[in-house]
Amino acid sequence: MRPRPLLLCGLAAAVAAGVIWVLPWDDAAPLVLKPVDQEAREVVKQTAQALSFYGDFAGFNVALFVVLLSTGWLLRSRKFMRIAVASLLCACLSGLCANVIRSTTGRPRPSTKAEDRLHGPSFSSAYQALPSAHTATAFGGALPVLLSAPVMGTPLTLVAAGVGWSRMQLNRHHLTDVLASVLLSFLFSLPLTRWAMLGRMRSASTLTHAPDSSRPSH
Repeated sequence: MRPRPLLLCGLAAAVAAGVIWVLPWDDAAPLVLKPVDQEAREVVKQTAQALSFYGDFAGFNVALFVVLLSTGWLLRSRKFMRIAVASLLCACLSGLCANVIRSTTGRPRPSTKAEDRLHGPSFSSAYQALPSAHTATAFGGALPVLLSAPVMGTPLTLVAAGVGWSRMQLNRHHLTDVLASVLLSFLFSLPLTRWAMLGRMRSASTLTHAPDSSRPSH
C-alpha cells in the first residue's frame, strides 16, 4: 500500500501542534528526584541509568519483538505475531522520526549551557534534546501492545514511562521533549494497531465464512 501524502502531512502537522501545545508545561522539576541522603541519591541515579541503558532500542524493543514473536510461534497465535511486528515497526518509525526531528530543531539539552531555544539543524548531541529518541522507541514498542492487548501492554507502558523519567532524571531531556516523543509514538501506534487488529478480524471472518467440508455436497 502506498503512503498517502495527506495522511503523512496530517501526522506531521499533528506532531507539530502537539509540541506547541505541551510547551507551557516544561518544568520537569516535580518529576526529578533529589534525595538528601547520599546513598539514596546513588540508588536513584543507578536506577535511572539502568532504565536508560536497557530501555534503549536494542535492549527493550528488540527483546520485546523476539519474545512476542516466539510466543506467537509457540502458541501458533497470529495475534502475537502481528502485535510483535506492529510493536517493532512503531518503535522503528518513532525512533527514526525522533532522530530526524531532533537533528533539525537544535534544542539544547538541560545539561548544555546554552539558551533554551530552537537553534536549528545540528549534528551535535548537545543540541538534540527535542524529542527524546529513547522515549519515542520505548513508547513506540509499548503502545501497540497496550492498544491491542491492554493486560499485556500495561506493564510495558509503565516501563516506557520509566524510560522517559530516566531521561529527565539524568538531565538529558526536558519534560516537553519526553511528552513530544510520547505523542509521536502514539500517532504511529494508531495505524499500526489498526493493521494488527484488522488482521485478526479478517482471520476470524475467514474462519467463520469458510465452507464446511464435513457437509456432503449435493
